[in-house]
Amino acid sequence: MPMKFALAAVLLTAAGLAAGGQSQAAQNAPAAAVLTASPSTCNPWVIQSLPSELSFRQRFCLQVAHLASPATLLQASVAAGYSQWRNNPAIIPHDGDDFSVRLGHSYEQQVARATAELFVSYFHHEDLRFHPSNKASAWQRTRAAFLSVIVSPDSDGNARPALAPTAGALGWGLTSMALYQQRNSLSYGLERSGISYGAYFARALFHDFSPELWSLTPRFIRKHRETVGRALTL
Repeated sequence: MPMKFALAAVLLTAAGLAAGGQSQAAQNAPAAAVLTASPSTCNPWVIQSLPSELSFRQRFCLQVAHLASPATLLQASVAAGYSQWRNNPAIIPHDGDDFSVRLGHSYEQQVARATAELFVSYFHHEDLRFHPSNKASAWQRTRAAFLSVIVSPDSDGNARPALAPTAGALGWGLTSMALYQQRNSLSYGLERSGISYGAYFARALFHDFSPELWSLTPRFIRKHRETVGRALTL
């Protein structure tokens, strides 16, 4: 059973890593656009780079942009496909039409997570945007990435518990209880919440190391092509 949940966490995280491209591109938003942005702006690329604390409207715009992104659709599709493959949670009778139902449920979980993050981050004054740690060593960057999920600085810069990721994970996991008749226990909802909370750590780690990971992609593709070329000449 733990292996199944671990595999689910890996699949959800791998699909969610595509969201890293959105934050990476947002970091390259033109400085002029940032300087001239009004407090009521709803441009997610500009909002991502604003130096000040975000308003509720700006936070709402970021969450809507994330929910409407191809990365979220990919994540929901992977989650629905994995659930359909295992028929877990079970849908009786089990047939091919269940995928659309599971895809809708997966999106509902994403909306629940985003809603919980939105309100908790606003009232607790947490910044859910990614900010690179700028640390030197890999260990320092890994530690900073993990801490960004657990703690959040207050207005004076002092560390305090980060509540928004916990709320988002609980919103995602506990919503599962209301979606499937066969799996509506509290323990199941908490298990799903644990998977979702673990994905926050993986996403934070990916964001901090994304420059190195993206730089390795061309090298991996080139090596793969060379391997295929040698195989074809044998």
